[in-house]
Amino acid sequence: MSNGLVTIVLPIYNVEKYLNRCINSIVNQTYKNLEIILVDDGSPDKCSQMCDEWEKKDTRIKVVHKQNEGLGMARNTGIENATGDYICFFDSDDYLELTAIEKLYKLAKKTDSDIVTYGYSKVDDSGNIYEKSIPNVKKTTYEKKEIIEEFLPDMIYEVETSDNHNLHMSAWASMYSLEVILNSGWRFVSEREVIAEDVYSLMVLYQKIRRVSVLEEALYYYCDNGASLTHVFRKDRYKKIKYFHQTCIKKANELKYSSKIKSRLAGPYYNFTLAAMKMIVTSNNKRQEKIEALKEIILDEYLRNVLEMLDVDKKDKKKRIINYFIKKKLVNICYVILFIKEKTS
Repeated sequence: MSNGLVTIVLPIYNVEKYLNRCINSIVNQTYKNLEIILVDDGSPDKCSQMCDEWEKKDTRIKVVHKQNEGLGMARNTGIENATGDYICFFDSDDYLELTAIEKLYKLAKKTDSDIVTYGYSKVDDSGNIYEKSIPNVKKTTYEKKEIIEEFLPDMIYEVETSDNHNLHMSAWASMYSLEVILNSGWRFVSEREVIAEDVYSLMVLYQKIRRVSVLEEALYYYCDNGASLTHVFRKDRYKKIKYFHQTCIKKANELKYSSKIKSRLAGPYYNFTLAAMKMIVTSNNKRQEKIEALKEIILDEYLRNVLEMLDVDKKDKKKRIINYFIKKKLVNICYVILFIKEKTS
């Protein structure tokens, strides 16, 4: 098997503390035929200089400095400069298993797949793995019709009846055929336009995919990097979540996707909404301000309509309880449940 070129795109912004860790995990891959594109997205820290230093050290590295436009547009810059057979998009504050690209490339060639997806480990700020998410699938390779009818719905949102588990709708969780991307003209949407741009963008890409394979291993290290709970909430957050769902449904209709896919889109919308509600109740705002913000969401008929489409695992008692009180419009009870849940989690 000849070793084709694999492009790795690394959008970089304000990550000087973690950048060397990430790049080291890439340049030291057991698979050597790499094209490494460092996209400096107008980073205000020392990342720009660090990128230039790395370019001098390794001939496989190419640096692109650009004005800040966000993650999605930085990835698109990577696509426009890529020349590999396959392409990966990693986050520059995370890192890779050293055998990752070798394993992904071998499976992609063996199965002649347009996408190979895989699992990840969650790592705390001390470098300790505290959770692993490894795909558990009905079969390791899916063809065109099966992708849309079976694989993609489970990737968007896993339900109790799902055959495929722990699939991840994140750009960094897969290796992609660059030929498919370039021939289709596909690009990422900006997260400044549609939050959770990975979900929207990959939903569109999968319509163009001929074959996808799954590697049931955790090859990526997703790092918390000391992230702490925010103590403020953005008042427009729910509005953006709602727009995300509306935009995804509109695109799903354009792509003539099934009702199964459209119903599964209720899952990420609900999870994002629940996270926004938790952010409200744990913020430093006055209690009455938090109640009013929560009330605006809970009384929204759009949320209530989407909840009717949501399939929540019967074993997930916490979600079923909060859903019940949301549907009953009992704002104060929802506030207490969310507050206790977040403080005890």
